[in-house]
Amino acid sequence: MVTLLPPDGSTTFLAALLVPLILGFLVGTIAKGIFKVAVAAGVLVLLLIVLGMISPQQIIGPVVSLFRTGSTYTDKVRQIAGYLPYSSLTFIVGLVVGFFKG
Repeated sequence: MVTLLPPDGSTTFLAALLVPLILGFLVGTIAKGIFKVAVAAGVLVLLLIVLGMISPQQIIGPVVSLFRTGSTYTDKVRQIAGYLPYSSLTFIVGLVVGFFKG
């Protein structure tokens, strides 16, 4: 028989809960900001294309070159993502709260 003990009120237990929650909130808030900027840039580019001020070829070239050079940054992104406790339930809760309410 497995018995579950209630959590104690120690500083270590509280830190183990609060640190991932705060990190998740910060990451969610940053992700929301990046998403807003990306949507605004996309709408602006589409508006400029519709108005005939720029052509789609002027956008496709830099985007393709960005994806080609972006692959060199994958190791750095993986290293930074390795620091995040994304398997923690409190991190996920903080991420969701930060994205929708932050």
